[in-house]
Amino acid sequence: MKLIIVGPPGSGKGTIAKRLIPDFKLTHISPGEMLREEVSKKTSLGEEINKYISQGQLVPDNVVSDMVKLKIRGHPDFVLDGFPRTVEQAQILDKFTKIDLVLSLDVSEKISVERLSGRRVCSKCETPFHIKFMMPKKPGVCDKCGGKLVQRSDEKPAIVKERFKIYHQQSLPVVKHYQKKKILQIVDASGAPEEVYDNIKEAINSLKK
Repeated sequence: MKLIIVGPPGSGKGTIAKRLIPDFKLTHISPGEMLREEVSKKTSLGEEINKYISQGQLVPDNVVSDMVKLKIRGHPDFVLDGFPRTVEQAQILDKFTKIDLVLSLDVSEKISVERLSGRRVCSKCETPFHIKFMMPKKPGVCDKCGGKLVQRSDEKPAIVKERFKIYHQQSLPVVKHYQKKKILQIVDASGAPEEVYDNIKEAINSLKK
């Protein structure tokens, strides 16, 4: 089974994708994580990628698409998290694999900003926390390894709003692309995590019948 999860920043794409992995025996492919890993290596490509990410801009289609192509090879069952983000990326993807279902997560800008601007990540082990929804036992300190909790540069309120705006400008046409293919399922992702996930599992199970 080949799935795609798309949605604005803060819609819960990554969290949901990681829950789907054991439940449906899927490989998780996250271009966002792949790009951030490249940035952390401080390669010339990583430095170029960081210029876009730090400003909330989308990384060029050819860079992301090439990374996804390499990752998909050899994985018959996967969930793509946050890709494609443009129609051009979707068209490139269409050429080398057939997608079974696209889940489009829907949240408001207010929820997007609240979720992301409050998120903190351990600088050592990358364990995620949230200053409102998932607070660490000691402020600013990771429960798991004691590392310092930091806010990603692209999760500051102003940048989140810019990312949200760009998503609706460039990525909503992707939703229409998959609507035409009749493989799109829109999911209200503003509710409680369990409720959202139950709706997603129902959509996937109905596909398998």
